[in-house]
Amino acid sequence: MESTPTTDHLWELERQVFQLSTLFEVAQTLSTCRDSESIYAGVLAILAGTFGAGRAAAFARDRETNRLRCLNSRGEPSAEIINTRMQETGAYSVEQISRQVRALFDIPQENFFALVALTAPEQNLGVFFLGAKISGEPYRAADFDLLNAIASYTANALENLQLYEALREAQEKLRMENLALREAVKKEFAATAILGQSEAIQKVLNQLRNFAKSEANALVYGETGTGKELVARAIHFNSKRADGPFLGINCTAIPENLVEAEFFGIEPGTATGVKKRIGLFEQANGGTLFIDEVGDMPVNMQAKLLRALQERSLRRVGGDREIVVDVRVIAATNKGLPQAIREGRFREDLYYRLAVLELHLPPLRERRDDVALLAKQFLANFEKRVGRQIAGLSPEIVQALEAYDWPGNVRELENEIERLVTLAEDGQVLQPEQLSAKFARQKLAKPDGARKSFTKLRDAIGDLEKQMLEDAFKKHHGNKSQMARVLGLSRLGLQRKMERLGLSGKVEEA
Repeated sequence: MESTPTTDHLWELERQVFQLSTLFEVAQTLSTCRDSESIYAGVLAILAGTFGAGRAAAFARDRETNRLRCLNSRGEPSAEIINTRMQETGAYSVEQISRQVRALFDIPQENFFALVALTAPEQNLGVFFLGAKISGEPYRAADFDLLNAIASYTANALENLQLYEALREAQEKLRMENLALREAVKKEFAATAILGQSEAIQKVLNQLRNFAKSEANALVYGETGTGKELVARAIHFNSKRADGPFLGINCTAIPENLVEAEFFGIEPGTATGVKKRIGLFEQANGGTLFIDEVGDMPVNMQAKLLRALQERSLRRVGGDREIVVDVRVIAATNKGLPQAIREGRFREDLYYRLAVLELHLPPLRERRDDVALLAKQFLANFEKRVGRQIAGLSPEIVQALEAYDWPGNVRELENEIERLVTLAEDGQVLQPEQLSAKFARQKLAKPDGARKSFTKLRDAIGDLEKQMLEDAFKKHHGNKSQMARVLGLSRLGLQRKMERLGLSGKVEEA
């Protein structure tokens, strides 16, 4: 025989439905709000309507001042008036604000007033205050159970929102830092940042500016240490692609069996334990890829690079999907690619794809006028980096630097200056004897060459003097007095010069 529901059972069921519908309404509000003020206002409206409170207020803790501030008020007084009262009375704690709100809401009895705090781990996020119910009924234990449940959900939503806002602020900070860094990099790699006053480097700078206006692939020739990557970066950061990525790779630094995966990426599961990897071409999409020592690229990889340049697309290793990329390639080499083409070590069709624009960087020995300028700049850089204050370079050390052939080019000069700064004392003027041993070896090797040069010059001068004397001899018929007068010599000086040149027997006394 079925039992008939009692009034208490029906009342309990009604209460549960009421609580669930209220919680559902709160959940819907929390899911649509995107800022804390909207959350406080939305939940406060639900609470006031659910419990029939004529007056209600929501307080949130300010993250900067760590004080509670009224964000929203329903009924009189307004949030502005409440905040003014809080400031006048210095009420900032929950208990202090509770007393002030009771006074403002004209609530004489505790049982006609509800307070629920929004708490998260180690922090009090805010407080909801509810005034007396319009019905005149007191707040019951079941009401506070529902209020606490709503407060818990609201606190979780506010805490998640705080984390989201902190993440968004961090992202914006990173974005601004990234913009500042890009601007600094653009300035560092501007064409004007490449030092040099020689005719050779000025020609390079003019070409660089023109290359930056183009989207064509480029090939940079130059010995090791001439600054090929520096030039490639300058082209990129002065081009329309400056806001895109710049990535570089050296073909000699990658094992042959990994070159394709490095350039084009690899799909997961291609081999046991292999994870997905994005290649350099995809990473450089919208920017520039610098391929150094391209002459050392394996021949089988050259064909795949050629296809990527022609089709502007690629396939990852183990993949079957074409991935479209927009990448400008600047390649560099210290070798003669035409010779490599003749020997079958480099594809001619790839050469023409890469060498749409060509730039030749002069070695440092062909731009000796720039050595002092570069040395002083490197000196300033390393002084700052090492924390030293050097009094400068002596004229003698500048002469020694300019006389050296620099087989390692600008990089070798930079390393030499770093060595000098590291070993020098503060306030010291750098001298030639502080240079590394290779300068001493070059100095010892100089006399032979200098002696040969002097001998050649001496012989040339002697030949010229001999010819002048022979011409004077013929013109003045061997008259020593006339010859000496015309040549600006004394008779004795003329006689000695003729003896030295083996002409004394040809001159007759007049």
